[in-house]
Amino acid sequence: MTTHTLRVIECQGTPRQIGQQWGEASRESLRSSVENLFLGMSLGPLAASREDVVRTALKLEANVRAFEPEALELIRGQAEGAGLPYEEAFALQCMLELAINSAQIGGMCTSLALTGEATADGQALLGQTIDWSPEARVDLLRIRHLDGREQLSLCLSGSPYYHLNSDGVGNCANLTLVAPRPCPSLVPLSVYVPRAMRQRSLSAALEVLVTAARGFGYYHLADAHGRVVGIESTYDDHVLLQPERGVLVHANHYQSERFREQDWTHPFVPCTFKRKERIAALVAEGHGRHTPESVMRLLGDHGTPEGRICLHDTPPAPGALPRETKATVVMAPARRTMWVATGPSCREPFTEFRL
Repeated sequence: MTTHTLRVIECQGTPRQIGQQWGEASRESLRSSVENLFLGMSLGPLAASREDVVRTALKLEANVRAFEPEALELIRGQAEGAGLPYEEAFALQCMLELAINSAQIGGMCTSLALTGEATADGQALLGQTIDWSPEARVDLLRIRHLDGREQLSLCLSGSPYYHLNSDGVGNCANLTLVAPRPCPSLVPLSVYVPRAMRQRSLSAALEVLVTAARGFGYYHLADAHGRVVGIESTYDDHVLLQPERGVLVHANHYQSERFREQDWTHPFVPCTFKRKERIAALVAEGHGRHTPESVMRLLGDHGTPEGRICLHDTPPAPGALPRETKATVVMAPARRTMWVATGPSCREPFTEFRL
């Protein structure tokens, strides 16, 4: 068994400086992630060339400039630090948007948010498996912003999706899919989620997501006050999910009645229903006693072949892309603490990171 050590990349200053420090420290990881993006897109139904991928991604640049111009500065700094063309670094931050609109679907994640009567101390806990391509890279940034606030950002293939900030606000993120269609206001997920998770409160973070989430991101949010909420979205609508008995669990399909008829997930991720059932059952077994340690254990569960939470050593279904658990993350916002296992948590140890 090989144990992977997750190195923390320290970044501070302006967005451009943060991007440069990130790029320099993750040069190999970012360059590999860019090549994997182009390779994956070339093998898709559109057989997209490198130039096609970049051209398509850059159609979103104006939306990013209007929504968060500092994000473009960060990407420029990242490109400079990693020695990448800016256009390719920008395309990497549009990975999910490009993949979904080219039918390169295959990401899986299973997540939970617990609070109140569900946990041993009444405080909120977040946890999830991060399932993606075996070639994907995982990095952890510790960012100190100019105002002194800090943020831990777990990055998958060069994009920051999972965050915990020093105000005690954290998030999980899962794919939920509706049929792709033109969306004039589309902003890359890797741009709007970091903006949401820089906010000082759960309500402010949720306000950003309500405005910007567009149809293939589900989010659990939790804060240091024990509040948790989920948000599902389509290209022009959203639904907030509230905990029942202190529990929210999610896989990759829509759970709100309003969106179920639009759900596009099952053909691409057929195990999503069984995984949701399995994690709900595991959470129910420990109701009222959950701690960070119990969440770590249940995220390493193998369940049944159709509903295992911890994914590895499993051949893909016919026609499907290979996937495995690339990281497992648990957060306790009140403690400003994140635990990360760089791979399946049944065999990789968790490392603790504090803000």
